[in-house]
Order: sequence, then structure tokens, then C-alpha cells
Amino acid sequence: MLVDLLQGLDRQRFTQSVVRGTPIDNEGDYLKNRAVPAEVITARGLRRSLDVVGEFRSLFALIGTLRRLKPDIVHTHMAKAGVIGRIAAVLARVPVRVHTYHGHLLHGYFSPSMTRIVTTIERFLRLVTTHALVVGDTTRRDLLKARVIHEQRSSTILPAARTLQRHDRYMARTSLGLPHDGVIVGFVGRLTGIKRPDRFLRVAAAVPDATFVMVGNGPLHDAVARTASVLPNVRLLDWHEDIAVVLSAIDVLVLTSDNEGVPLSLIEAALIGVPVVAVDVGGVREIVEDGVTGIIVHDESQLAEAVSHLVRDTACRQKFGAQAKSFISKRCSLTTYLEAHATLYERLVVRESCSGVARDAI
Repeated sequence: MLVDLLQGLDRQRFTQSVVRGTPIDNEGDYLKNRAVPAEVITARGLRRSLDVVGEFRSLFALIGTLRRLKPDIVHTHMAKAGVIGRIAAVLARVPVRVHTYHGHLLHGYFSPSMTRIVTTIERFLRLVTTHALVVGDTTRRDLLKARVIHEQRSSTILPAARTLQRHDRYMARTSLGLPHDGVIVGFVGRLTGIKRPDRFLRVAAAVPDATFVMVGNGPLHDAVARTASVLPNVRLLDWHEDIAVVLSAIDVLVLTSDNEGVPLSLIEAALIGVPVVAVDVGGVREIVEDGVTGIIVHDESQLAEAVSHLVRDTACRQKFGAQAKSFISKRCSLTTYLEAHATLYERLVVRESCSGVARDAI
């Protein structure tokens, strides 16, 4: 989504810079081998894990960076960067502060007491956020109900459906070391509790006539690897930089999460023409049409049956895949995505009494 903005916004109207945290080695560096029309600044102290000293260092370093860049807008993404970035933007006197909620942390991530703390922090940040963009109507309703965002200062925007080129199935499977024959069912994502890789493994055990491949890394990697090692039809692969290769190699994508915003992996699968089976969470129904582009189930008890159906029915897989590609291209238009951001940026800068149109965004 960030790369879409970097590459798609009019460079005559917007100059962009990116401040990011330190990439995690075994989870890939998305910007490492991609040329983007923006200055990319790595904040060494900003990491996924919690480190109070590191967070303060990152905050002060970011304040210095913003004072140097003097942007009209700071646009933050993700929870931790959103906290530090918005506070730094206020202290650096950046006039417009936008935050995108790709999902939320209101349930499934923390204990009840920690969830209350996180919610309180987000309610405070609401006071200093010029506008909140939310990925999906379902997530926006949840955030409004929790009083994390203002109704008049928030809006919904779906992720953009980028162009993905489908690779030759045989070559994709060869490059990943996967079997050339048979149906392959995939899991793509971080191996964390909220993504519920344990559900995927139980489905694999219940559907022995397909190969199940898990592509990703994360804190549960070792536990997942131990369970996968005793299931003959399960393969565990590290994160792959080219998601199109992974999706070209599989026949069905499964989403097993407890909580999601609008899952980007499902959009990418649709663009490749891969049908999905997904648990009915978050904004899944906003990008998957049940019985038309995939199958949505209410809980884990229905997962194995749905996956087994698509494993057995080649014609259904092909039909769903073709319909998914057409549906998502219309539903998640890149043009609409870029125009929505450009219009919002310029409107907010004018509203905050800045001179001219937005010149810089970070």
C-alpha cells in the first residue's frame, strides 16, 4: 500500500519521504531491492518489539528528521509507528497528521488490561490526528464504537489492487521446491498467534490428499515447525520476496486469523486468480464474495470441509479464481485509491491553513 502511494502519486504535486523501522532479517526487507521515488530513512531504534529506551530514542530522532524535512503532512501506518510518528509530528509542529488503520488491536492481541491501555493511548492520539483512514468499513465501525476515531474526521479506503503477473505454475513450484503434481493449499503470513497457524495445521491433518504449504516467519516459527515435521503433507517455507511466485504455485489460499482488517493476501490471491477459504473476520466479506470468489466460513469447524471441497473440485477452483480476479480489480481500483489520497492530502492542507497545495508528505 505504501509503495502504491510512492509510485503512483503525481510527483509534480507531492514529494514523499519514508521513515521506517529496522527490517527483521528473516521476514524480508520489502524496499531492499525496489527503487522508489522517495528518500528512505531507516530509524534504527524503531523495531517491532517493545523497548522503552529505544522508543524514546526513536521519538527524538524522528522529531529531528521531521524538523529537517519540514513536511506538510505526516502519514503514519501500523500501530507502533503510528504512536511514535504522530507524537513526533505534533512536537515537530507538522500541520497535518494522517494515520491509516490497517486493522485494529481491540481484540485478539493482548490481555484485557493491556487492551484497555492500548485503547486509551489510541483515544489520546485521536485528539492529535487530523484524519484517520481506515482499511475497510467493518474496521471503521469497530474503531468508532471504541471511540478511537472521530466520525467526521475519518473515512474508509480499501487497499489498491496492484498488477500482479501470474508465473508459470510448474516453474513457480520448482523455484519453491514444491511438488509439481497435485493440489497445493497455502497459508501466507506472519506466524503469530493472531494469524492462527495452528488452525491451518489441523486442516492439513484433516485433508491428507493435498499438500499444505506455509510461507512466512515470526515468533511461532519453531512451534509450527515442530508440528509440521510430523505431518507428511505440510511444507514450511521462509518468507518469499515475490508473492506472485508463491501464489502462482498454489491452488487454494486459506486465511485462518482471529482478527484482520482487509487482508492484503486475499486481494493478491484474487489478482493471480487463486480462490480462497477464509474465516469470517474483519473486512473479509468486503473483498471476498462467498460462493462466487471463494468460501467464507463462520468458524474453524467448517474450515476442513470447505478446503476439502475446493481440493476435490477442479472446476469450482477455476471458476472461483476467474471470478475473483474480475471482482477485485473493480472493487479495489488503484486509480480510486490514489485519487482518494491525493484529494484528502490537498483538502487537509488547505483546511489547516497551509499555503498552496501539499508539497511534501512523509
